[in-house]
Amino acid sequence: MAWGFIQELPAGREQYDEVDRQIAQDPQGLIVHTASEHGGGMRIIDVWESEDAYRTFEREQLFPALQAAGVDTSGGPPPLEGFEVHNMRPRRG
Repeated sequence: MAWGFIQELPAGREQYDEVDRQIAQDPQGLIVHTASEHGGGMRIIDVWESEDAYRTFEREQLFPALQAAGVDTSGGPPPLEGFEVHNMRPRRG
């Protein structure tokens, strides 16, 4: 079953764009990624094949990219609200 999350990333648009540049290819297990400016940071809403796929990406690619972009990671990865996806449907037509 797919797994998703909502996360408030403590980074501005420029830092987010730098992280995005560092992660040149879609990570294995990613289904959809969205990002929007929200409350002085970036709101991320993702859907992954599994939580394990995301956690591997977070550990191996995302966290190092956040650090390289100057995002404060002293408290570890930013907290997120995870959920099991009940239904997901692609746009029709």
